Amino acid sequence: MDPARRSLLRGAEETQSLGRLLGRHLKPGDWVALSGDLGAGKTTLVSGIVEGIHPGMRSRSPTYVRVEVYGGSPAIVHADLYRLERAEEWDTLGIEDLASDGAIVVVEWADRAPGRLPEDRLDIAMEYAGPDAREVRIEARGEAWARRLSEGALDPA
Repeated sequence: MDPARRSLLRGAEETQSLGRLLGRHLKPGDWVALSGDLGAGKTTLVSGIVEGIHPGMRSRSPTYVRVEVYGGSPAIVHADLYRLERAEEWDTLGIEDLASDGAIVVVEWADRAPGRLPEDRLDIAMEYAGPDAREVRIEARGEAWARRLSEGALDPA
């Protein structure tokens, strides 16, 4: 199996739709690392993830507060590392403590905290592919995600 999957998303609705699909496959304890330029659609994807896990719940970008927690059973920890100046600042955010009770953790700008996220995670990179299009690369990190993807998780219904 190809370790990375690529998709082309056209517009915010397709990005949210992918997020909802992903949200339906996330389990307590999962970590998702998002990367991509400003405006690439990371926060829109997170909005879909939150909707997929907790229908009707809305999310917002935690750029200024850095971490938001949504819902329960499971809780979703949404971290935005855009304003991190040094990777060591990760240690002050308390994300591991918030995740310790089986939360699902979604980290925007994950590349700003190298070595801080668990090895077993799902990496999603988003890149511009035109004015209303984004290329998305989804890559399993660790055996659990590789197995889930090979079993059809994230395949369109």
